[in-house]
Amino acid sequence: MIQELSDKLRDAARRRYRATPLPAFFAWWGGELAPLVPAGLRQRLMPPKPQLWIVPAETGGGDLRIWRVGDAPEVVDVFGAGEDLELLRGRWRDLLAEFEDGKPEVRVCLHEDAVLALPVELPAAVEANLGQALRFQIDQVSPFTPDQVHFDHRIAEHDHERGRLHVELRMAPRETVDELVQRLKAIGATVHRVDTLRPGDEAEPEGFNLLPEDQRPHYVHARARFNVLLGAALVVVVALVMAQTLILRERTVTLLSEQADGLRAEARQVMRLQERLDESLLAANFLADKRAAQPPAIELLAEATRLLPDDIWLQRFQLQGDELTVQGLTNGSQRVIGLLNESELLADTEIRGNITMDPVTGKERFTTSSRIERADGTSAAADASAPADADRGSDVEGGSD
Repeated sequence: MIQELSDKLRDAARRRYRATPLPAFFAWWGGELAPLVPAGLRQRLMPPKPQLWIVPAETGGGDLRIWRVGDAPEVVDVFGAGEDLELLRGRWRDLLAEFEDGKPEVRVCLHEDAVLALPVELPAAVEANLGQALRFQIDQVSPFTPDQVHFDHRIAEHDHERGRLHVELRMAPRETVDELVQRLKAIGATVHRVDTLRPGDEAEPEGFNLLPEDQRPHYVHARARFNVLLGAALVVVVALVMAQTLILRERTVTLLSEQADGLRAEARQVMRLQERLDESLLAANFLADKRAAQPPAIELLAEATRLLPDDIWLQRFQLQGDELTVQGLTNGSQRVIGLLNESELLADTEIRGNITMDPVTGKERFTTSSRIERADGTSAAADASAPADADRGSDVEGGSD
């Protein structure tokens, strides 16, 4: 039951396909592409379909001429009407055995005097059911009824302006066709097509098939089918390889992108850590740089104490940035300038403000300012490239003798 339903569906699909323009298009396309392929390669890849034509004698004597189709069709045998069936079956088997590429397609070719050829014009709207429409027209365009003939058709032209179809119709008496098919079946021949010969040419069929749809055996060109399946398998394999290549490439690109994102994140983290390290080093070296750039206050105080004699009293010792201010009491304030300038840590010592007399001690009250020399011999004021630091102040009051 299932197999029967499958066969019906396949036959219906095949009929619909034959009713479309696709068979003609593929035939034309293959014919255009075939000359582009070298003959030797074309012969190996797509060998011509093996065929045997059976042509009844024109005289009506019942003889059947067997044509083998190749580069040039030739008659290979003649089956006489009165020959023994067993002998004919043996000769038929011998003919089939000569085909190395699989069984041939068997085509009965009727002469023009055994076929009625008619041109028929129908509305374009019946194209989807053209076979059924022609069946209704047979008794109107011929002396036969649909039950008396086997027929086939082919669309010759589409008249789109008028909305008409020009159809070539071929029909032959049912008795003639059935008798030939049964006779060939008796000798072991399976007829795939009942065709018609072109007028005046015994070696060129027209391409019709007068057998009813349900009586047409399905022919398979074994070698061509194998080559097609092999080519299809090759295309599938190539497609799979290409798809796998694209998938692998996509995966590789994704993996590399993820790795690159991870490396960029690590690089940003390293840069942030480097910035923090630089800031920590800058903060840790700040005091050391300040000490290296400028002597500490205790050292300046010791230097001033070493240079000034005991008769000079220091009342105020102030360090502001790179400027040292000293205030005290002495006899002869001008000599303080010379004493402080003898130090390698101080330079440009000068008296600031007025010199006054202290009423208690009777000594002169003085105020001096000196520029502090850096360790490298330059002053902070002369270092224009260094950032401005907040002034550091140190104020010491008292006396020194």
